[in-house]
Amino acid sequence: MARLSDYGIHVEDLKNSAVVIIQGAEFPISFTMQTMEFIADVYGGDYSQFESDMNAMLSKKEGQISSANLSPSDLKIMRALIYAMLRTGGLEEDPETIFKFLGMSGEVLSAYSTCMEIFASQTFQVEDLKKSKKPQDFQKAQAKRKKNKKNRKR
Repeated sequence: MARLSDYGIHVEDLKNSAVVIIQGAEFPISFTMQTMEFIADVYGGDYSQFESDMNAMLSKKEGQISSANLSPSDLKIMRALIYAMLRTGGLEEDPETIFKFLGMSGEVLSAYSTCMEIFASQTFQVEDLKKSKKPQDFQKAQAKRKKNKKNRKR
């Protein structure tokens, strides 16, 4: 059975991972499909709500985020993304523990910035899905026709 390294691919060199420094310690972060599940944990099971909130925040802030213009919902978005990427990177703690650990230092914005760089380069947008030949998520459900064998002419 082949391994990724047999093809010259090394997981630590992929663009979906990095290292952030929080309270003087280095933590690996990563963005995978599992990250979306961890984000959904913070958002009550609804990843699409996170993405909607994220897009609204970025358009409202015009991409410029600082500690002076953060709202409580912005902080939730940041915490969710950092938490999920720390979890995907290998940290095994619950959201509340990680949120307490993060605190409100300048390192949070730095960690969020690193997470956003990866997140922005890895996620697909609804527009990308619409370009697909068969965008399954945008197909209307078709009612199944009931075949009435008794009324069918032979």
